[in-house]
Amino acid sequence: MAQSAALSTKAGLSANDREEAMAEVRQLITDLRDAAQDGRQLARRYADVLQNVVDEYCIEFEKRAEAALARLEAAA
Repeated sequence: MAQSAALSTKAGLSANDREEAMAEVRQLITDLRDAAQDGRQLARRYADVLQNVVDEYCIEFEKRAEAALARLEAAA
C-alpha cells in the first residue's frame, strides 16, 4: 500500500483521484470475474450440447451398424 501511495504521489494524483482509480480497478476486476464466469457457463452448455449430439449420432450409427451386421450374418 505504501508503494501505491508513493506512486500516486509521484504521478500527482489527489486522494480523490486515487479513490476513483481504485474504484474503477475494483469494478474492472468484478466485471472480468463476471465475464469469466459467464464464459465458463457458456462453455459448459456448449459442451453438454455437443456431448448430447455425439451420443445421439453414436447410438444411431451403432443401430445402423448392428442392422447391417445382422444382414451380412443372415446372408452368410
